[in-house]
Amino acid sequence: MANRVDTGACRNPSLNIRPDLARAANAITGAQADDELVGPRGDWWWTGKHPAECPGFDKAAGVLRSLPLPNQRSFTRQSVLDYFDNSWTLTEVLFASLQTSDAFTRQPYHQLRHPMMFYYGHPAVLYINKFRVAGLLTDGLNAFFEQLFETGVDEMSWDDLSHGRDDWPPVREMTEYRRKAYQVVRDVILNHPALDKPEIGWDDPGFAVFMGFEHERIHIETSSVLIRELPLTSVRKPEFWPDYHPSSRNTSAPVPTQGVDFPVNSLVSVAGEKVVLGKDIAYPSFGWDNEYGAKEIDVPSFKATQFKVTNGEFLKFVKSSGYSNPKYWSTEGWGWKTFRNVKWPTFWMPDGPQGLHRYKLRVLFDAIDMRWDWPVDANYHEARAFAAWRTESDGAAVHYRLITEAEHNLLRNTRDRVDAHLHAKAGSAEAAAAAAEPGRRAGANERVSPDLAMELSGANATARSANGAGGFNVQLAHSSQNPVTELPPSEKGFYDTFGSAWEWAEDHYAAFPGFKVHPFYEDFSAPCFAGKHQLILGGSFVSTGQLASKFARYQFRPHFFQHATFRLAVPDTDLSLYDAARYGPANPVTPFYETSCMDSAPPHVGDGPCCSKARRQAFTPTVREEAASTKAKLEAAQVVYESDAMVSQYLSLHYGPVERVYPELASETGIIAAALDFPAKLAECLSSWAERAGAVQPAAEGAASGSGRALDLGCAVGRSTFELGRRFAEVVGVDISKTFIEVAAKIRDNGRMDYECAVEGEVTERLTAALPAASAAAAGRCRFLHGDATALPTAGPTAPGSFDAVLAANLLDRVPEPAACLAQIRAALKPGGVALLTSPFSWLEQYTDRSNWLGGRYVDGLPRRSADALKAAAAELGFEVLEEGCMPLILREHGRKYQLINAHKLVLRLAA
Repeated sequence: MANRVDTGACRNPSLNIRPDLARAANAITGAQADDELVGPRGDWWWTGKHPAECPGFDKAAGVLRSLPLPNQRSFTRQSVLDYFDNSWTLTEVLFASLQTSDAFTRQPYHQLRHPMMFYYGHPAVLYINKFRVAGLLTDGLNAFFEQLFETGVDEMSWDDLSHGRDDWPPVREMTEYRRKAYQVVRDVILNHPALDKPEIGWDDPGFAVFMGFEHERIHIETSSVLIRELPLTSVRKPEFWPDYHPSSRNTSAPVPTQGVDFPVNSLVSVAGEKVVLGKDIAYPSFGWDNEYGAKEIDVPSFKATQFKVTNGEFLKFVKSSGYSNPKYWSTEGWGWKTFRNVKWPTFWMPDGPQGLHRYKLRVLFDAIDMRWDWPVDANYHEARAFAAWRTESDGAAVHYRLITEAEHNLLRNTRDRVDAHLHAKAGSAEAAAAAAEPGRRAGANERVSPDLAMELSGANATARSANGAGGFNVQLAHSSQNPVTELPPSEKGFYDTFGSAWEWAEDHYAAFPGFKVHPFYEDFSAPCFAGKHQLILGGSFVSTGQLASKFARYQFRPHFFQHATFRLAVPDTDLSLYDAARYGPANPVTPFYETSCMDSAPPHVGDGPCCSKARRQAFTPTVREEAASTKAKLEAAQVVYESDAMVSQYLSLHYGPVERVYPELASETGIIAAALDFPAKLAECLSSWAERAGAVQPAAEGAASGSGRALDLGCAVGRSTFELGRRFAEVVGVDISKTFIEVAAKIRDNGRMDYECAVEGEVTERLTAALPAASAAAAGRCRFLHGDATALPTAGPTAPGSFDAVLAANLLDRVPEPAACLAQIRAALKPGGVALLTSPFSWLEQYTDRSNWLGGRYVDGLPRRSADALKAAAAELGFEVLEEGCMPLILREHGRKYQLINAHKLVLRLAA
């Protein structure tokens, strides 16, 4: 049958018709062609153990829950088989929720994943394929299936839509494949000598057995999300599946009250501490390759919300038009939001007209009354937007953000940290366990550094034991989230550090030092080490086995949904370190924080600005850092303009001669003609406007001397300075390049200078840079100074308020602080003075930190153009715009290569 896509009323299923009305209108009645896929499954469905006979079956509740993660140095073949049966049958119980074959072949509404049919067959296929890779099997069962169901989807973006396929096999065929695969896996577990070893480690073929288990459990969880995204008419809660949390049956206030329907979410302080991330390679439980290695992070003190952000809290963001205001969103996040037409969280179901803000909550198979005290399901984009909104709402001077991987470890109970072995107290049971096995590293000893996933089953996960284990909604204790206040907090007062819902982190998915790819599954982690995937931490209610482990590190692209929520964090910050004139509640700082993705070893390194401690473009610089950066960029700019090649290019631009430098262009018209002799045209434009605006008196015809003073900032080799000398009584040229200043002074003193103009390769042509006669006559009015255009001396020839006109040609995008340069122009001018600014706005971080760009980037989710930003900044300084337009120029590199630049032109007048 043709592949169906659930488009609904728009591109977000939560905006579709009300769920109760949809289910009533589309109830399955009468005989159907696939009646065996409607309602409870028959015995044919179960290809392994029947749920009621399966290990992990809770007889009292009549449901199947997860067993603990196996200990790979303390197991029997029977215990391994029990865990396999538990995994296999949990998959089949979950997929028994799908109603009719359409539910198996319908593509998800977002078209970013395969239909459910793929995930029904994929885990079984992976057992067979990986067993063959590991040498546990020689042959497969069905070559076509083992290719068709081999590889899942990792979409590159929120609009990277899959076209799907229409040739999925019938459900019965895949069920029969699963039946055969079950027998093969069971036989390997019971009979293969690979499991004769007393301990199974990374290098053992038997490791593939445990890899198959944990891969299947990943797809139990991810499939549950895809099922949650299907139309309600396509699913029903299956027999033997755990119940939702009991609070799901409670009535709910349509308009929640903080402190009643959901708690006040206070920020709790956490002391700074060193955290050592990474799992020991000899730890006796299965781990994916990204977990291994070690990375030390010194975490400064910070605060974090004691609860995960609830639906009740998030409603405030929705009602405050948070989804309509781009200033809270990243550029990518706003693109996703607008593409999907999102107006509230994806699992909120409208229970009335838009604007009423009455909602139901979509859980796995049903829509229930909204649970305001459950954590909100959100993707990373939504979480970051909420953090920006909350920062503004609280009037905070420091940006709120999400937690980091290292910080998350500090929220946990000590025993649940990944480096718990480093904190075993003398006389404790953990210390005694370490002493009892001196030949085993403490980090590889599960008795010294216990893992909740190995201790807890779904039957006892939510109870906190005397030794501190448990108290978490994991291992399918429930099949939904829980109230954030229900389970016991950690030692530091944080709730649900594991389970209920994953937490988005600020870290990109990246390798620890010492990382190596596992040969059985080469593309599990490494393809995602590119700065495009965000870490999620702590597991959810449906996290079973290794997913519930304290070592678990999973990732998704920031637009993806995965039973994930977030909590806010804010570092303790000494605001005196920052420029108080620039930063505060109206412009909060983003202090540097270290993430686990920073400085990963090649080739496992991301491409984002956060991926190195040395690249801090995403963070607010302190006053000291800003000064150091400014100094470094000034020095870099000076070096660039000191070379012989650059001097030659600028002499060509300033002095020509035009017929020799641009022989093929000298007779051109239009923009080419307008671009020639650019420095002289700058001087002509500024002189004309200075007279028209009344900054200086019009020159008398034939006058031998000018009037007023002009400043040429970024004068280069001086041609515009000399041309201004024809109109003004005194002109000061300033440039950061000592060589440029020396050249300009030499031309002033001698009237000319020979130079080598590049023709091609090493071939040059000797030309002469000569002043025109009129300019030479006025050269004595010009002086040249080496200096910083953003910080002129306040005494002497550049004293504030002493200039009638200022020229800054193509300068703003080559200084560390364009705003400071603009302020310097204002300071130099007399009231009523005129300035001419040109710039191509070629912003480069080589010269200017991104945070200092005047435009050329996205602000509050929208493009901020440089011309608009410049005019706004000028207006704040008291300038009025006299003219705006373009001034082209041509810069020659060699005889057959020219740069045509169409610079923005802005003529300004300082208020009198």
